[in-house]
Amino acid sequence: MKTDFTVEYIDELLRGYLPHSRDKVLQAIEYSLFSGGKRFRPMLLLRTAKAVGKHVSEGAKTLAAALEMVHTYSLIHDDLPCMDNDDIRRGKRSCHMQFGEASAVLAGDALLNLAFETALKGPISNKNYKNACVFLFKMSGIEGLVHGQSLDLFAEMKNVDDATELAVAKTGTLIRAALVCGAMVGGASDEEIALFDEIACKLGVCYQIIDDILDSQKCEKSFLDVYTTEDLLDHVRLLNDEIKATCDKLPYDLEYIKQFCDQNAARKK
Repeated sequence: MKTDFTVEYIDELLRGYLPHSRDKVLQAIEYSLFSGGKRFRPMLLLRTAKAVGKHVSEGAKTLAAALEMVHTYSLIHDDLPCMDNDDIRRGKRSCHMQFGEASAVLAGDALLNLAFETALKGPISNKNYKNACVFLFKMSGIEGLVHGQSLDLFAEMKNVDDATELAVAKTGTLIRAALVCGAMVGGASDEEIALFDEIACKLGVCYQIIDDILDSQKCEKSFLDVYTTEDLLDHVRLLNDEIKATCDKLPYDLEYIKQFCDQNAARKK
């Protein structure tokens, strides 16, 4: 039976791991978690696990839910007044505007912890699954999202290398988690995992470039600081070609990654 990895499918996975409490923090969590996200990160994880392992394991589903919790935590904290200070997220009031700054901080903290609790409910005795959990939370921490946010807040944007480092650290880390964790739980070799990671880093740069172009009026640090829009679109096309060539080196059907490249390049929001 073919599994259709839709937003609704991911939402159902997530609801299965939420606590039953109805306090203000959980309300803030649910408000942010189900606010209309694309869910492409957990979808990429599940599709990669299926492409490599020929089926979608329960461990892959568990990690997909944990990944989206980490992503939502990062958005809640990213919007805070002390960070990017955004009042709107996905066309709605951001979490701290809707529930207050203290509740937003707690909601983000709770989601990161819930992601870890969720991951531990998977087959942790399985070496591949355990390695995937380690990688997910590495990408969530000081070598991943936290480093990316630090660069965004404190580093200078002087050249394309600075912009690329920021894009890989802030945007690319959870795309790396999606592809690498999916490959790991699917049983890919170390050499194959390295290629999935290479693909993910380039996908992260491409995604951030399109974001910067679409958000050109509000981005404080952006690829547009060092490139023209035309140059950026050329760079996306080049990276997409490299991604597709790397996909062809792997012994799996990775058409979904190639399609993601094209969809990202064409997106308007």
